[in-house]
Formats: sequence, structure tokens, C-alpha cells
Amino acid sequence: MNKRYRLGEIEEAVAEMEELIDIEDDIAEIDDEFQIVVSGWSVYVESLNLTLRQGIACVWDAEEGLFMPDFDVTIVYEGNIETQEWLCYEQDGMVVTLGNWLNGRLSCEQIEQLWCELIIPKQNKEQKESEE
Repeated sequence: MNKRYRLGEIEEAVAEMEELIDIEDDIAEIDDEFQIVVSGWSVYVESLNLTLRQGIACVWDAEEGLFMPDFDVTIVYEGNIETQEWLCYEQDGMVVTLGNWLNGRLSCEQIEQLWCELIIPKQNKEQKESEE
């Protein structure tokens, strides 16, 4: 069940959706000292053929022996995230990150008005239904 929104409204809508809490996160980038954990859901902007995901940049804490959250990020992918590496990530929200990626080709007001689709993975919905 994918839902359509204006890009300027999506982050607030996502924050209020309890059903997204149970969706498994993915790891987008990892090395010995740094990793980015990204949301299992994504936002597809069809008019730009770009996918956005929210995530958390984590750094290795030698004392604790695990990765610890450091800052929130938005990650930009071209097209389908299943087949593409990410293009960039920034420590900003979706609109600002996309505006920076587009390098001024669209204003923030124009970006906020773009239609986007919230993509919720089917496997997580099916897992939840089977558990119930």
C-alpha cells in the first residue's frame, strides 16, 4: 500500500505513522569506523527518478564495542534503490538534501510541491500479517 504525498509534507506524515516502526532498517555504508543505517521504507520522486531514505550515521565506539548513533541523514538514490548505489547523503531533511543535490535547478518551494510516493516494502507487511 504505497501512499502519495507532496514532498514538503512527507517527513511529518512519516513521523506520525506507527506502522513504519516495525520495518527493518538496512545498512547503506559500512567500514571499520562508520556506517549509515537507513530506513526500510523509502520515498520515490517519480518526476526526478530519485529515491530518498532517512537514516542515521553511526560511528564506532571502541569503549562500547559497537556503532553508536551520531547524526541523522537523508540519502539520495537514482531510480530503484534495489539496483543502485546511493548518490549522496547529507545531514538535512529531504527537501534541503534534494535541493542541494539538484544544485539550484529547482527552488525549495518547487521541491516541496513535487509529488512523491511513500514505498513500504511488501515483505514487512506480509511478515506482520503472518505474525498476527
